[in-house]
Amino acid sequence: MVLLTFNIIAPEIPVSYQKIVTEEELLKITTDGTQKILEILEKYQVHTTFFVEISLVEKLPELLKTIAKKGHELSLLNKYSYQKEIETAKDFLEELTGKTIRGMRQFPEKRLSSEKLKAMQFIYRSPMDFSNIFFFKNTLERKIAYEEHEIMVIPESVSPYSRLPYNDFTFQMIPMTFYQNMVTETLQKEEYVMIYLNSWQFVELNDKKFGLSFYRKYNLGVQMEEKLDRFLKFVEENDLAITRMKDFFF
Repeated sequence: MVLLTFNIIAPEIPVSYQKIVTEEELLKITTDGTQKILEILEKYQVHTTFFVEISLVEKLPELLKTIAKKGHELSLLNKYSYQKEIETAKDFLEELTGKTIRGMRQFPEKRLSSEKLKAMQFIYRSPMDFSNIFFFKNTLERKIAYEEHEIMVIPESVSPYSRLPYNDFTFQMIPMTFYQNMVTETLQKEEYVMIYLNSWQFVELNDKKFGLSFYRKYNLGVQMEEKLDRFLKFVEENDLAITRMKDFFF
């Protein structure tokens, strides 16, 4: 099973560039990237899970309603938010979509315990590691789902052979043929592989004002659209299944 997930999140702009890039520009990047993802998913008629960064929930209501109406799962992504902000975002999103929000994806900086997430009526969490050119230090251990205080913990997937994580950076950087072989080999050994990508990766960000490093600008925009299209075609041709997180684990 392929658990294809997307983070609805703005690109990380270095502090020295933040006064140059406006909030409106960042919201447009986030919206445009997400819409491109939705178009490709609709082409292959697959449903996935979208994790929306908490500070964006009340700023993108129409986009989030569209995602829910198309049959995708919506969950939350916590980067820097505190518990009260999470509770407010969860209530807003449930009221907006009429759907129960079950999942929480968390950056390393602000991980809440399973006990606290359970109290807020989440049923699973998806911890993330930092994804960059130095990711190898986090890929030495096999990572599979487990239960903790009645919360299902679903770590990043890692290839058992190449030891590469299935994060946004790996998908962006390596050739698709190699990536497809990774997925095939992983599914021969594991029950599932969880992949995550970011909405901003589907937008061209070559302008110097964004302050992205050279390797973070590589393959963005149209190249990412083409890679996702090729990957979904590979999934279809090899009779693999894609599902939402909530459908697979619960």
